[in-house]
Amino acid sequence: MGERNKHGLGRTIPAEVKRIVRKRCGFGCVRCGLALYDYEHFDPDFKDALTHDENGITLLCMQCNQKRNRGVLSVETVREANKHPKCLSDGFASETFDFGTKSMTVIVASHEFIDCCTLIAINDFPVLSIRPPENIGEPYRLSGRFADETGEITLAIKDNVWAAGADNWDVECVGPRIIIKNGPRRVALKIKSEPPHRIIIEQLNMQFDGIALRAENEKFEISFDGKNWTSFVGGGVAGCNVGIDLRNR
Repeated sequence: MGERNKHGLGRTIPAEVKRIVRKRCGFGCVRCGLALYDYEHFDPDFKDALTHDENGITLLCMQCNQKRNRGVLSVETVREANKHPKCLSDGFASETFDFGTKSMTVIVASHEFIDCCTLIAINDFPVLSIRPPENIGEPYRLSGRFADETGEITLAIKDNVWAAGADNWDVECVGPRIIIKNGPRRVALKIKSEPPHRIIIEQLNMQFDGIALRAENEKFEISFDGKNWTSFVGGGVAGCNVGIDLRNR
């Protein structure tokens, strides 16, 4: 398939147009709500498009996009789904992490958690935890809740199924990464999946129950007042019930 259509329009959609489309669609496929998607020109098709008009572009998951390309999904159905995106009616877009049957490693900046049950607990709440398989041959189960710097939940994970709220400012899936922003150039969370046994929290700026956490590059920081920060660089926790236990009560 050519890089330009018959009108000379290239396939690269401007970043701001993509962001507008993501937000309008609730950050997932407008038909099924899955959070891994392609940008689909539907009104008109890309081959007939003169511009990258945000109103004629929607989000479709790989399966729905294949149906569209094979001609078994009509433009009328896509147009109707675009008017009423499933993610907006559900309130979130969701997907499933692919984890294996062996114990997992989670990295927060440069801080490693290996074979821990609760990685981070705040006032006895397990902000990030891993449970062993329920049955032989099933995967380890990751659960967690991430928030932004105001305390609003940005991403929830329950037994490997993650959900990003449709009320986020922006949620973008780029390769194995989920990037959530609460404003221009304000990253609340950047998380990278390395299946089947590792996940990396590359960037974090959150507040949960009065305790702030930041992570970027090699530094993982914690603050109880938003002013004074304790830094962890290159540390690790292995084989324990609770990796980091934070309390302000």
